Amino acid sequence: MAEQIHNIYINSTNKTGNDKNYDYKLYFSNYNIIPKTNDEVFLEITSFQTLNIFYNINDLSKRFTIKIRTEQEINFTYIFDIDTGNYNVYEFMETINSICSDYINLSYNEKKNKWNFTSKQPLNITVFLMPSYYNYKYFGLPPNVFTEILYPINGIGTYSDLINMNNFSLIVIKLFGLIQEQKTLDNFNETITRGDIIALVNRQDSNINSLINWVDWNHTFKTKINNLNIDFLNFVFYNERNELLTDLGDWLITMKITIKMHLQLQQSNQ
Repeated sequence: MAEQIHNIYINSTNKTGNDKNYDYKLYFSNYNIIPKTNDEVFLEITSFQTLNIFYNINDLSKRFTIKIRTEQEINFTYIFDIDTGNYNVYEFMETINSICSDYINLSYNEKKNKWNFTSKQPLNITVFLMPSYYNYKYFGLPPNVFTEILYPINGIGTYSDLINMNNFSLIVIKLFGLIQEQKTLDNFNETITRGDIIALVNRQDSNINSLINWVDWNHTFKTKINNLNIDFLNFVFYNERNELLTDLGDWLITMKITIKMHLQLQQSNQ
C-alpha cells in the first residue's frame, strides 16, 4: 500500500473577508487533494501555537454583586465592575479591596491558596457577596448565590474555597467540513454527543503572554475521513465551557493528511 502525505502549514494571519481567528475558513482547492474511492484518508493536527494573551477578567467575568442587609431586614444591592485585563492573585486582591473598601476586605492565605473575606460593616449589618458563573473561581465562592461575609473574629471571617485565577483551561479546536466514520465524543455542552473536536490544548500551565506550544506526539486525534475532495475546512475555537474564544490571538497550525492508496493488480492478457 503506497502512501501520499500532505503536510499543510496554516497561519491565521492569512485571512480574507470576514474570517476571525476563532472562526477561520481554509480554502485550498488548488492543492488537488482528491483521494480515490478505495483510498484510506487520515487527517490530524500535528501542532498548534498561539500566545497566551487571554484576559481572565473580560466582559463576561468582570461583574460581581454585594448585598447589605440591615437590622430591619432591608436589603441594598450594589453591582461592581472590574477593569478588563489579566490579574494575578495579588492584583485581584488589591482591586477588590479598592473598589469594595466600604464593605469587605480580602486577604490571601498563600499556604492554603484561599481568601479570607472579612466584613467592614458594623456588627448589626450583614454583608453578602455573589460572584457570577464566569468569575466564581477567582473568588472561591459558589456562583450566582449570595455568600455571607462574616465580621472578623481574631482576624478570621469567611474562608473561600481554593482559588483558580484561570478563566478557562482548554483550547478546544473543532474542525468542520469533514466526513468522518467515527467522531469524537463531545460532552463540553453538558450532553454527550458526536462532536467535531480535532485537538484539545491545555493552556493553564502557560504563563501570561508566553507561547502555547502544543504537539500531538501520540496522534490522539488522528481521524479517518471519507472526503473525496478536500478543498474546504472550517476551524472554530472554543473553551471547555463550549464558549467561542473570541479573544484568540494569531495562531499557526501544522496539519497532515495521509492518503493510503490501494493499488489494484491487473493481470495482463497473454
